[in-house]
Amino acid sequence: MNKDVIDQLLDGTMASIKMLLTIPYSIEDTTNVIPNDQTLHSVQIDLNGELSGAILIQGQTGVYSMIGEGMFGMPVTGELLESFIGEFANMLTGNLATLLSNQGFTTDISTPKFLPDIQNVKYGTFVTIPIEITEHGNLSISLCIN
Repeated sequence: MNKDVIDQLLDGTMASIKMLLTIPYSIEDTTNVIPNDQTLHSVQIDLNGELSGAILIQGQTGVYSMIGEGMFGMPVTGELLESFIGEFANMLTGNLATLLSNQGFTTDISTPKFLPDIQNVKYGTFVTIPIEITEHGNLSISLCIN
């Protein structure tokens, strides 16, 4: 996949982040490494079509809870939190797919898959966006590209 397409994926993901996060955060420099921390909740949504790959979102439980509280104005815990993690992944990736569609790319997304072990994630190119959720922890969004 050429650099222009990767840049469009990266720009679209950044725009999606800005649309969804309503709590203070900062985006750090991108890396080519996926965090390998088994304490993180990891969810993957596949991209199919002209752009093939996946979005991998990883974060601590407390970070997802704070994101949910920022969006809904109330604490998100328990079973609701588990559901919210998948829905957050859907919202982020759905926004990305819409932005890519507006640029002429046909892309479908899968349902969220919770991953107990990310070592089985196999793609050609990785770009990870580390995000610090102010005073609450970190979230990472990895673009996994075929």
